[in-house]
Amino acid sequence: MVSPMHHLPRKSKNRRMHRHTSLLLFFILLLASCEKSTLMHSYQPLEGNFWDRADTIVFNLPALTTEDDCSVLIGLRVTNSYPYEWLMLEVEQNYQNPVGHRVDTIKYQLTDDSGDFTAKGINYFQYESQSLPLDLKKGQTGELRIRHLMRRETLSGIMDVGVRVFR
Repeated sequence: MVSPMHHLPRKSKNRRMHRHTSLLLFFILLLASCEKSTLMHSYQPLEGNFWDRADTIVFNLPALTTEDDCSVLIGLRVTNSYPYEWLMLEVEQNYQNPVGHRVDTIKYQLTDDSGDFTAKGINYFQYESQSLPLDLKKGQTGELRIRHLMRRETLSGIMDVGVRVFR
């Protein structure tokens, strides 16, 4: 015969487990809220995995609703058919109301000295630039214009170019 006292420890154990689970969930949510918030994350594919020097990739920037400082990362997805060790890009920021302008140059080191891609991947390799300051102000509209600065007119092996705007 089982005494009624056997049921009390089990309920108490379930309550403790529920309390520990709730605390763990609270801390996970707290850590996630401390992460920088992404305002925009978008990639544009390049037709046929080719990028012509005359082709400028344009991203329209969202209007900010607060005065927070923002940054942008420029992302690349390349295949193993990309023929060079590095890639040089020009990133132009244009703003309206009021008018503003900024130009940055980014150099990606895509392979090491032996020609192996430095990013992990099988069919393609993904890279992100160092963060660039975004001079967009509250209520201002703008765009990012990205083009390659390589000597060759057409580059093969570049699948996508993207941006990630974050606070």
